[in-house]
Amino acid sequence: MEQETRMARSDGTVMAYLEVTGAGTSEPVIFPLHDEVVIGREPQDSLGTEKFLCIPEHTISRRHARIRRRGHSYFVEDLHSFNGTFVLGTRLTPGSWHPLRDGDELVVSSAQIVFHSLIDAPDDSQPTIITRAVDATVYTGSLESGAAMLEGDLEQTVRKLHAMAQVGIALGAVTDRATLIEKIMNFIFELFPLADRAFILLKKNPNEALTPVAARRRDGTVEDLTRVRMSQTIIDEVVHNKRSILSVDTLADRHFGVQESIVDQAIRSVMCVPLLLEGECLGLIQVDASSNPYAFKEPDLEMLTGVCAETAVALKNFQLYSDIEQLLDGFVRASVQAIEERDPATAGHSFRVAAYSEGLAKAVDRADTPELRRIEFSRDQLREIRYAALLHDFGKVGVREHVLRKEKKLHHADMRLLEQRFKYAQACLERQAYRSLAERHAQRELSIHAFRDEKRRIEENLEEECARLRQFMEAIRAANEPAISHTASAGGLRDVMEYLYHDTDGCAMPLLEEAEFSALSVSRGCLTEDERRQIESHVVDSYSFLILIPWTRDLSGVPSIAHGHHEKLDGSGYPMRLRGNEIGIQTRILTICDIYDALTAGDRPYKKALSPAQALDLIDKECRDGHLDPRLFNVFVDAKVWLAN
Repeated sequence: MEQETRMARSDGTVMAYLEVTGAGTSEPVIFPLHDEVVIGREPQDSLGTEKFLCIPEHTISRRHARIRRRGHSYFVEDLHSFNGTFVLGTRLTPGSWHPLRDGDELVVSSAQIVFHSLIDAPDDSQPTIITRAVDATVYTGSLESGAAMLEGDLEQTVRKLHAMAQVGIALGAVTDRATLIEKIMNFIFELFPLADRAFILLKKNPNEALTPVAARRRDGTVEDLTRVRMSQTIIDEVVHNKRSILSVDTLADRHFGVQESIVDQAIRSVMCVPLLLEGECLGLIQVDASSNPYAFKEPDLEMLTGVCAETAVALKNFQLYSDIEQLLDGFVRASVQAIEERDPATAGHSFRVAAYSEGLAKAVDRADTPELRRIEFSRDQLREIRYAALLHDFGKVGVREHVLRKEKKLHHADMRLLEQRFKYAQACLERQAYRSLAERHAQRELSIHAFRDEKRRIEENLEEECARLRQFMEAIRAANEPAISHTASAGGLRDVMEYLYHDTDGCAMPLLEEAEFSALSVSRGCLTEDERRQIESHVVDSYSFLILIPWTRDLSGVPSIAHGHHEKLDGSGYPMRLRGNEIGIQTRILTICDIYDALTAGDRPYKKALSPAQALDLIDKECRDGHLDPRLFNVFVDAKVWLAN
């Protein structure tokens, strides 16, 4: 291994170095680190010797790994090497940056590389300053590994450990960010009795700047977040270098005493600590005092750093939960949209029903009537209703498309076949009539005058029959239109059924088949009994699909809520014929919203959209007939849920 073995001076140019052993060397090799170094098998023409650590082994990739400095910290990245790069025994994920700490051991094939940091080495050329900086990453590591108690006064140590235990217990039970921030603020003023103010700054997104999310004084006064003034110098030092800062007698500190924000607010003592997790800075917490220049000591800084480490874990968990929720929500929405695109006529139905259902649930939650006052929906229950509404028609993915998209009582192809049959019947009638005329003329040798009279009589009879066929077809077209409510069967269809014509072979044939007559005789909607059973089966299929999803405990009710959205309180619904209290309140909400959207949707080709007033009248009738819950319907009307969504 041909590398420089002299150690560079720690004069600010070199802040760390690598100690390389193994790989065919008998003595350790010292390699100074500057801004960046690449580790690989063969020297690179584009990289100088100070930027390339050559380890000439065939098991090492040509460009194996890379170490880069960011501020005062160093990070290592595996460059998609064949045999991998290991830090403290853990193989790095290629393309991801891993923070290095003093003493970390890297393994690259047979080479052992120890990282040494000189950041904390004393510099005699610089005067002693009042500010104390602590590497926050050390404390995050200590918390993860359960580090030993710091040396010092036993009582102070016990107090700190007790406080940290309380913080860990409290933050571990928090389920939302607002509660987390509230608890942190309370802990800060309990742990630091001399603190006057506390601030929490967080990043909304990884690449965005920090923004204040909480600012409070000891007396409970909440400061206007839009007017919060903080030292940008302190923030930059904490965020960029990932270091905790303690400044006592701040006005005399040459680093911060000249800052306008420090002077204007008369800050005398301040602690500022980053919220770090796995090298990522999620935000920071600042605590300051305006009356006592020595309000905080180093043990306080260490305690706040520990609190921030616990807080960072909780924040990261919230972020992960949020990411999982967004992933689930996106998957559900994409699935629903894909299913609804099978039938463009109903596109958007599930999304509207979900909005109505969530809106009605919130309105019921606010209702103050005696029968609804005890009903309360948690955030998780509202999510259950929303997802159940989005997925209530999920089973339609298994319904045949010609049934799902049926617009009228007869399918388009069946209607075309029926029209062709009528044309064929008319052609057969004409053929038989003119053939009969020709045969009689040949047998009787009709005169021209008699032939013309006979032809005129035949044509008059044909016109009557054709007019009758046209009347039959008009009756069929009228009967083919679906009805929203029950209507009497078209009596004229019976005449069509009884009509027979003779084909070219002389066989008597009906104009209307029995199956066609049955379809046209449907009194409501456009589906035959068999087709209706296929459509109704989507409820069971939805449930069968949804129970396969490993729902979390807070969403475990989604399948059953969706399963019952066609049930009726009197037991006339389907598929389980549930009655009364057997139908949950969330399902009843979904049922009302589903019916309302089905009636008012303007994109159904088999029916005209009803106005909201007409739809509400029909639903009100369903309530009076004992099918739907009138209490929930009254809230739906009073809150005008269809307008709010």
